[in-house]
Amino acid sequence: MFPVKNANKTIIIEVTDVLRDIGMPAHIKGFYYVRDAIALVYEDITRLNRMMDGVYATIAEHNQTNVQCVERTIRAAIEITWLRGNMEEIIKLFHNTIDGRKARPTNKEFIALLVDYLSIKHM
Repeated sequence: MFPVKNANKTIIIEVTDVLRDIGMPAHIKGFYYVRDAIALVYEDITRLNRMMDGVYATIAEHNQTNVQCVERTIRAAIEITWLRGNMEEIIKLFHNTIDGRKARPTNKEFIALLVDYLSIKHM
């Protein structure tokens, strides 16, 4: 069961498609943690200010792990995507908010950018 109480199936599908488009491997655990984090923040944007004790804690509880493991797994998934993902799609999606030559965005930045993308798309 998905940790988002009122998970909109359409949002989950869209997030999954976006993550696949940018090249995040679906076979890694981080893919699902990132997807859950984006859906949680999309459902309630104030969660963005409570990543550790809100978003990560919810995902950790749901997956019977701890907050640090969730944070590290998400960070690794973003790092893999940044190094081996589809940079053309990443740039197309994030426009000038990122610089592919620099280090990957933080977990919070990455999640916030994707939530913003989805929010704008659904206006």
